[in-house]
Amino acid sequence: MKKIIILSLSFIILFGCMARNIATRNYFILEYYSHSEKDELRLDEPFDQSVYIEDTKVPITYNRKQIVVRHFGPRITYSDNNLWGIKLSKIIPKLLKKRLDSYNMFKNTQREIFTSDPDYAIDTSINNIEMYISETLYQARLNIDFTYRKRDKEKSLITHSANIERVLLKQDFDTFVQTVNEILLDEIDKFAAKINIYNTLGPQAIISQDNIPVDIDPTLVEILDSEEDNTGKGLLLVPAITRTENEPYYKIYDKYGYERSAKMGEAFPLMEGTYSIEYGSGNHDQKMIKKNIKIHPRYKTIVDPDWGCLIVEIIDENRNFAKVIYELFDLEEGESFGSEFPAEVELGEQEKVWVLKSGHYKITLNNKPFNTYTDFTTVLIEKGSVQKLTIVMETDEDGNPTNMAGAGILEESFLEASLESFKFSSAIHINGNMNSDNEQDEDNPKVTITMNSQLENYLIYDKDPLYYNMKSVVNLGISKSSDTDFRLASDKFDIKNTGIYYFIKDLGFYGRFDVSSHFFDEKQYSSKKFYYQKFDENNEALGDSIFSDNVQIKSSFFPVELKEGIGINYRILNLSRANLSFRAGFGIRQHFNKDVFIYDPSETYIDNNDIEHRKYFEIASVNTTGTELSLVGNFQLPFNLTYASNADFYFPFDKNDDFTFEWENSFNLNLFKHISLDYKFNLEKLSKDSGIDYLVKEHSLFLRVTYFLR
Repeated sequence: MKKIIILSLSFIILFGCMARNIATRNYFILEYYSHSEKDELRLDEPFDQSVYIEDTKVPITYNRKQIVVRHFGPRITYSDNNLWGIKLSKIIPKLLKKRLDSYNMFKNTQREIFTSDPDYAIDTSINNIEMYISETLYQARLNIDFTYRKRDKEKSLITHSANIERVLLKQDFDTFVQTVNEILLDEIDKFAAKINIYNTLGPQAIISQDNIPVDIDPTLVEILDSEEDNTGKGLLLVPAITRTENEPYYKIYDKYGYERSAKMGEAFPLMEGTYSIEYGSGNHDQKMIKKNIKIHPRYKTIVDPDWGCLIVEIIDENRNFAKVIYELFDLEEGESFGSEFPAEVELGEQEKVWVLKSGHYKITLNNKPFNTYTDFTTVLIEKGSVQKLTIVMETDEDGNPTNMAGAGILEESFLEASLESFKFSSAIHINGNMNSDNEQDEDNPKVTITMNSQLENYLIYDKDPLYYNMKSVVNLGISKSSDTDFRLASDKFDIKNTGIYYFIKDLGFYGRFDVSSHFFDEKQYSSKKFYYQKFDENNEALGDSIFSDNVQIKSSFFPVELKEGIGINYRILNLSRANLSFRAGFGIRQHFNKDVFIYDPSETYIDNNDIEHRKYFEIASVNTTGTELSLVGNFQLPFNLTYASNADFYFPFDKNDDFTFEWENSFNLNLFKHISLDYKFNLEKLSKDSGIDYLVKEHSLFLRVTYFLR
């Protein structure tokens, strides 16, 4: 019953979260706003004309239900969840007719031709109707043409063209549609004013279509003069070449000297025109200036980098953060750009990014002056490149940094990896133990030597909303005593893969695939020789009894244990020094037990010659499905102590199978340099098929020497 409840809760969470994030479709209409009518356009007597209003011509790009979204450049997308609930080709003439009828503009306006044959026609044509989206700017754009003509002639009497862009005060589709609606009705009013002028004063009143003489009705002039400045907005992007969010701000100046501030890596909206920018690190005289940058409407202008970037990292020989002040100088002029402490990234501090002209620079430590010959290094900054300078400090007995041990630029491939979302690290750990004991023989002590090595590799991809973690651990160890040869003391490898897709901040779907096995044959030894006989999983004998002091109970790479799972991952903690996640979902467990045998003590007996007889039975392969629950955490504690925990519970669907769990705990205390104290405590409850019906406890404590491969 408990298993069913746990599984039900897991699926409720899973599908509840899915349902919560299913996007609803929104349908939008254009409607008539009577409150926006202008009384000065309303006529006492209509013009003695019959007018036919044609369907609006809409190009194929916009003649569809999805609202068009443009991304400040040639790229457009269609919003699948924000749709027109009307046909643009029908609604625009309908609104136009209602507006002209409200103004009593013509004796007759019609959308269909019945008995009367209209003398005049009005055509409308949409060129663009779209929502402009960038990182910092949302705009509504309507580009539309109106034409008033004789029906039997193609030549127009009046034309009115509008290409209006208006910034959205609220960045949503409701505001976009309302803004387009308002623009459309405003432009119909301007078109109606021109028709009024034409039919009142005659064709001579219109000079080159859109220019109106000053001696007409001032109320009509006011309506036409309300026309918006059609100068559009564009975007300026000064790229962040480190691909981080902590590059400095720069200044933008227009032709009048008006100043704005913008951040590198973020597109900044500007009106069409020519601008200058001031950027770089240091004081005003040390910064760079670029002039005559042209901004075009609906276009993103990207500045070609003529600068480089420098990031300074200071660590000790054990790769721990070292808080040492440094100062940056121009190597040729000796000018100081300022002093900084390096960022402690693990605490969430952002690294200082220096934006510099190409050239050579000098970095000094511990407040040393420019002309020092100790505790300094130099670096070359090149145009469009990023240099990450790593300075390594020597430390005293208390771990305090003293003098510089070395410095240099990390290889380019490693730098790119550190700046991007992929992170890879690798380390090898070695520990040894020698024990001498003469308890059994005073003159011939028993000596035991044990050597263990561990290779750890970590691969992490972390770029919202995706997270992937791969951890592989290989354990190999040997031991030798005075009365035995070299033997394997440990032989195991684990590969754990976890991928998470976060659909909201701390909640996401996860998938896992883990593999656990070993490399070499495993034998069981005895101080005395014994007889043993092996039986397969069907309880049939595999040959005769053998007299030996050892028996092979596992072959190479078997057993192989696979763990797969999918479900929901909830991130409880996501801090710089503490991470904790809870997972619940559907799991699969596969145990491939080829040539894997266990010893059954109940089948053992001792003959009259005091020789033991044993039976070993092959374990059958097992494949089960069930509900899995996991709790995974990493914590950086005070006094250089780190703690990692992984608790994994599994509840098979088959009622005949018991639940299992594994709880791995690891404590690592960094003592000094490359030496640390490592303590592991593991608890494991195995299935019935393993032949072990008790809680397995494993403790290990040892000093280990670590060498970082990467």
